[in-house]
This record gives sequence, structure tokens and C-alpha cells, in this order.
Amino acid sequence: MNKAFIQYKPVIVVLLCLMLSACFSWGGGEDEETTPHYYVVDVDRGSVATEFARDRVLLIKPVRVVPHFENKTIVFRVGENEFQSQPPHEFFSDPQDMFTNQLRRWLQKTGLFSQVVTDDSIAADYVLESAVTGLYGEKRAAYSPQAVVEMQFFMSAADTPQNMLFQTGLRADVDIEKTTAANVVMGWKQGLWELMTTLEQDFSGYFAKLDAR
Repeated sequence: MNKAFIQYKPVIVVLLCLMLSACFSWGGGEDEETTPHYYVVDVDRGSVATEFARDRVLLIKPVRVVPHFENKTIVFRVGENEFQSQPPHEFFSDPQDMFTNQLRRWLQKTGLFSQVVTDDSIAADYVLESAVTGLYGEKRAAYSPQAVVEMQFFMSAADTPQNMLFQTGLRADVDIEKTTAANVVMGWKQGLWELMTTLEQDFSGYFAKLDAR
């Protein structure tokens, strides 16, 4: 800006600034603190298996998300027992639906099952129940920035649900540069990919032993 203008027209400058600030947020558009930001945690196994198991239908129950992470708003851990939501940063869909769809899509591609369904009206051989027990961005002062995702899996025979055939708990702590919503979501994607890869390997080992009997 011209120096003479600043020196001789201060009142005009102030008035113009006030008028502009009443109409716009500096930086253009809406304030970043109030503009909604929507995220999706999606992973892709990649290629589809060339061979599929026969007569092995898996029913996936809706993935349960523990209460402190079940809302759409992204959460940071800021204290030993303190979590803080991060509006306006939120998931595009409910975490339960998002994780259920990701799990179904991944397992269907593995070939370990002849079919993977979420409709309980379809006859199934196995039932998989899952839970998200950790889903947050690590922001405690004493810890390095991380994206944390933790899940538990329980598989039973469809005709004897009380008979637990397989169970495991998996957790991924993914290092990120800084605990921001965008970084945390990218970390969750990497972490979920690692969890799905490990789950597939565990299932593969289980059914290999079962088929060898």
C-alpha cells in the first residue's frame, strides 16, 4: 500500500477496513473454524482373490463403536482421561456404517469366504461381530502425535453363536507430523489398512488349519 496514503488518509483506511470485515472473513470465504469439514476413512485391499472358498458364507454384524467415539465428530485425546471433540471436523457418515462397509468390502475380496453379507436374512455359516474400541488423535503433551485405531473381532458359528471360534484384538498407532483432523484421518486410513491386512492373515491361518483337519 502507498505510504502517502497511509499517512494522510488514516480515517478512510480504517472505515474501509471496518466495512470489509463486516462483509467477509479475512482469508476469503467462511471462517475455517465454522466451515464444516467432512472425512471418510476408506481402505482398499486392491486385487480380488482368484479363488474363493466354497459354501462358507460370513455374516457381518454392524460394527459397534464404543460410546465416546460413536458420534460423527472427530476426537482428540488431550489428557489421561480427557477427550475433546473437534467440530466442525466430522465423518461424512456414521462411524458404525463406515467401518461395517469397509470390513465387508475388504473381506469379500479375500476369497476366504464364498460370500460376505450384512443382511441377516441370508443363511450364513459364520457370524463376525466387531467393535471399534479406540479412534482418536493423540494430542497429549507427553506423547508424540499419532492417529490411533483399535478394534476387536469375534467370529462364531451361525448355528451355535455361543461357541466362539476366533477372536482377536488389533491396534495401530500411526505416527503423524502434527495432530490435525486431516493428518489424523490419513493416519486412520493407514492404521485401518494394517488392521485389515492382519485380520485377513489371521483368518487365513485359522481356515488353513481347519481345512487341514
